[in-house]
Amino acid sequence: MLNFMRIIILLFAYVAAAFAEIPAEENKPAPEKFNAPKEVAPGVFEIGVVRVDKGANTVSFPAKVNMVDGLLEYLLVTPQGSAHESLFVTDAPPKEVHMAMLLLGAKGMEQPKDGAAQGRIDSEFLARAPKLTGDKITITAVWKDKDGKEQVTPVERWIVRMIHSRKKASETVPAADGPWLYTGSYFFDNRFIAQTEGALASLVTYPGALINNPRSGSNDDHQWYVNKETVPPKDTPVTFTIKLEPK
Repeated sequence: MLNFMRIIILLFAYVAAAFAEIPAEENKPAPEKFNAPKEVAPGVFEIGVVRVDKGANTVSFPAKVNMVDGLLEYLLVTPQGSAHESLFVTDAPPKEVHMAMLLLGAKGMEQPKDGAAQGRIDSEFLARAPKLTGDKITITAVWKDKDGKEQVTPVERWIVRMIHSRKKASETVPAADGPWLYTGSYFFDNRFIAQTEGALASLVTYPGALINNPRSGSNDDHQWYVNKETVPPKDTPVTFTIKLEPK
């Protein structure tokens, strides 16, 4: 346990230093607060509202249902992100979710070689977007139904894909079950893009998000919709749980 705690301290120091911005001017705002991991039980740590369970290999934090109908580009964002096109919103800072995933041993993707900001997600960007790599994860939402009974749902069950074809009418199918991809975002110009953009999980290919969608159709920003037949009411509280799968 002592060695593990030492690793946590070193990791926190490394990540905090990476996130901190060095003021270029005297009147530049000081770096925002960064919560240190706190052990609350053997193998269980809290980083602000983010909870890390080493034994279960999970990271959990509160969120809520944000959309019950319409076109989606994101699975999860902060209120400062693109909330108008995201199924969930959360107040959990992306930087602290990322630190929690690092504690579990996630590696994420290789940092973009050009180091450039990705810009707006549109058809032009998606047409040239690189194939992303990362760690396989599963994502579930724990919530209570109208009778107060706790439910556990893979988040992809609340999403549908609309397949467009020139030869026949568009077809709506459930999103495929299976893992998501923890890509881990990247740094550009001394900024952590996921934190800056409020982007935790994207349904269309976006290297700036912590999590990406590996399913077919992720290169099209007009294919993903809320499954309005299954999604709980708007503002339903959920516990968003990410499980890092074995290598």
